[in-house]
Amino acid sequence: MNTIRMDKLEKALLPYEKQLQRQERFRRLLGVKEVEQPTYQRYITGPIERFEKTRMAFLCMRPDNPYGEELRRKFKERTGYDHYLSPLPYEELDYEDRIGRAMADASYRGCAEYEPKPFPVTSPAGRLQFEDRAWVSRLIKKVGLMLGADIVRITQLDPRWVYKGVDISHPYAVVVAVQHKPSLVNLAPSYFSWGSTADSYSRLKLITTQLTDFIRGLGYDAMYRETRGGGNPELNMVPIGLDAGIGEFCRTGRVLSPEYGNNMRLKAVTTDLPLQPDNPISFGLHDFCMACESCAKHCPAGAVPTGEPSDRIPNPVHNNPGFRKWWINAEKCLIFWGINKRKWPSCGGRCIAVCPWIKPMNRFHNTVRWLAIHSPIFVKRFLVRMDEFQRRGNRR
Repeated sequence: MNTIRMDKLEKALLPYEKQLQRQERFRRLLGVKEVEQPTYQRYITGPIERFEKTRMAFLCMRPDNPYGEELRRKFKERTGYDHYLSPLPYEELDYEDRIGRAMADASYRGCAEYEPKPFPVTSPAGRLQFEDRAWVSRLIKKVGLMLGADIVRITQLDPRWVYKGVDISHPYAVVVAVQHKPSLVNLAPSYFSWGSTADSYSRLKLITTQLTDFIRGLGYDAMYRETRGGGNPELNMVPIGLDAGIGEFCRTGRVLSPEYGNNMRLKAVTTDLPLQPDNPISFGLHDFCMACESCAKHCPAGAVPTGEPSDRIPNPVHNNPGFRKWWINAEKCLIFWGINKRKWPSCGGRCIAVCPWIKPMNRFHNTVRWLAIHSPIFVKRFLVRMDEFQRRGNRR
């Protein structure tokens, strides 16, 4: 970059520089390691083809999708409804759930209806030239935090994780994570916990749109990418989040970070702005998930598997071969939501609410996090039992 002084910029973004430094220090204190290859490499057993998004269980519920004929038949037969999103009338809900439903509908509006056209890319004459990729990458992260993100990290975009038929020429992905509202998620299953999910989707849409406009203003092409399963997804965010070092792969099939557990959602901006990718991370999550299984035990649909990762795919229509992993049975999820519409407008985050990793970041729980990473298997199991004991006490 040129020699123009940037004092005002650095001062304006100083709170977010400090936030970045706190995040980096937190991971170092926990003993989170940066690694060359993402830990999902252990799950790959063969060649990976780009996945056809119309095979996703969410999109299979659309009446014109030929892949979903069997799922739609079973769903209608078991639930009496045509779609998992078919809402119940307000008068059929309990009094407080009408309030929760109103909160959820309001929270979801930004995600469902906000489809902005990005700002134009600044002309070549006004483009900023950056020689220091590390500096501009940190700038992007700080601006993302300023816009409301909880975590921002960068990866080189692996074409395997772009859905089949989607053309993205950008080499980099800026991955944004936002935490669900913990007080709402802890009420799962309820319309309030669904409202937390809806809120995170809407915040992600706005943050990534603004980050796209910021990068375009610098003179580089960028685009926020749709990742929501029920929309028109372009990217498979789980492996992209793992590549960027947001977290590791967990039993629920999601990304689990050392800060927020699986209590978060991810979205990405792709760009041709020259950036410095972050490394993936490792903090022994596979061993902890083997000791825990809380999400599997408490999933009312039985959609989360117990035991070791498996080569056996529960439904080849909705899953991509070439992996040995914990496979989530999406059909069981969707049908269970439909059967229990009064309380389960979506999964409600039960597998999130019972995860030991979603605790607040304070001295006590950070000590437990350190133990969860570094202790032998019998200590990990003891920590899980103590967490279950605490949750039972809180429900009384």
